[in-house]
Amino acid sequence: MKKMRLGLVGCGVISRIYMGNLAKSRWVEVIAVADLFIEKARGLADRFGVAKACTVEELLADPDVDMVVNLTVPKAHFDINMQALAAGKHVYCEKPLAMSFADAQKSLEFAQSKGLMLGCAPDTILSSPLQTCLKVIEEGWIGKPLAATTNFLCSGHELWHPTPDFFYKPGGCPMMDIGPYYVTAMVMLLGAVSKVSCFAKKSFPQRVVRSQPNAGQIVDVETYTHYSGIMEFRSGVIANINTSYDIWISSLPFLEIYGSAGVLIVPDPNFFQGEVKVFRGESMVDAIKGLPMEDALEKIHSPEMFDYFRVIPQPYNMDQGNLRGLGVVDMAKSLVEGRKHRMAAELACHVTEVLSAFGISASQERVVHMTSTYDGMTRLPEGEGIFERLD
Repeated sequence: MKKMRLGLVGCGVISRIYMGNLAKSRWVEVIAVADLFIEKARGLADRFGVAKACTVEELLADPDVDMVVNLTVPKAHFDINMQALAAGKHVYCEKPLAMSFADAQKSLEFAQSKGLMLGCAPDTILSSPLQTCLKVIEEGWIGKPLAATTNFLCSGHELWHPTPDFFYKPGGCPMMDIGPYYVTAMVMLLGAVSKVSCFAKKSFPQRVVRSQPNAGQIVDVETYTHYSGIMEFRSGVIANINTSYDIWISSLPFLEIYGSAGVLIVPDPNFFQGEVKVFRGESMVDAIKGLPMEDALEKIHSPEMFDYFRVIPQPYNMDQGNLRGLGVVDMAKSLVEGRKHRMAAELACHVTEVLSAFGISASQERVVHMTSTYDGMTRLPEGEGIFERLD
C-alpha cells in the first residue's frame, strides 16, 4: 500500500504529539523535519527516528516529500503554506489557515490552481464524539436544529503558559486562537454561517504573568480579550458564542444544540473525548402527561428533568486520547483513495472569515455578511478508526 511521505515544518511542543500519532498510522511516513532553529529539528528527528533534519528550504526542495505538515507559529502559516504549494507539495496546516480571510482565500485559490490539496486543523471534528454528534443531527434525533450556544471562558494564559505574550497580540485573542475549535465544530454540525454580529472589549490594558519562568513580567494587551457574538447560519439556526480570557471560572456549556425534537450536548470541541448526550422532548411530554398545571410546571423546571438526558453510544473504533494528526491521516488516505478530504481548506477558509468577522463587527459596530460558504462534511464510516493501529 502506498504511504504518503511527509515533511514536518515547525518542531515545537505540538510537533511531538503529531509525531507520536503519525507513527501509529500505516498511511503516512515522516521522512524529514525542519525548523528555523536546526537544533530543534535534529532533536525531534533523533527522538522519533527520522533520517533527515534540515532547513525549511531544504525540506521544500526535497522531491521525496509528498506533503508538508505546517506546525509553525500562526503568523508564519500563510507564507510557509504558499512556499510549500509553490514547490508542488500538498499541505496540511495547524489552525488558523491564515491570519486574515484575504490570505486564507488566496492560499485556497493558489492550491486549486496547482491541483494540490490544502487542509487545516482543528481535526477534533474527526473525533469519535463529534462524528457521533454529526450522526445524531443527520439522523434527526433532535429534529430540526433551531438554535445553539457555545462558550470558551478562561482566566487567561498568563496563569500557566511560560510565554503568554502571543495571546495578547493580534491573532492570539480568544476568538482567533481558541475560537477555531468551537466555530469549526458548529459549521461542521450546522452548516455555513451567513452573518455575524459581536460586541468585544479589552478588559485590562496589561496582564501580569503568574507562571514561571517569567513571573512578574508585564504584558501589554493589544487585542480584544472578551467576545460576545451572534451567528446566523444559512439553515436559519441562530447561535451565540462567548470567548474570553477575562473569566475566572464558568459553568456555561461548551456547546449545546437545540432542535425541534430535543437537545444535543456536544463534548468540548477543543478535545477528542467526552460523552454525547441527547434529551428527547417527548420524554418531557410523557413526564407531565395528566398533571395539573402547577405540578406540570414544577416538574418541567425540576433538576429531575436532566435525568432524561441519555448517553449516546459512539459507533467509531477510535481511541479518545490526544489524536492531533487525524486530519493529516485523512488527507493522506484521500490522496491515495482519490477522494475529497474532510479537513479541506474550504472549511478552514469559511471559518477564518467567520472568526475575523467578530472583530470587524465589534470594531465597526455593524452586522458582517459572509462571502464564503461550505458544502458540508462526509461523515466517517462507522466502525472505522483513522489511526487503525491504535485499535
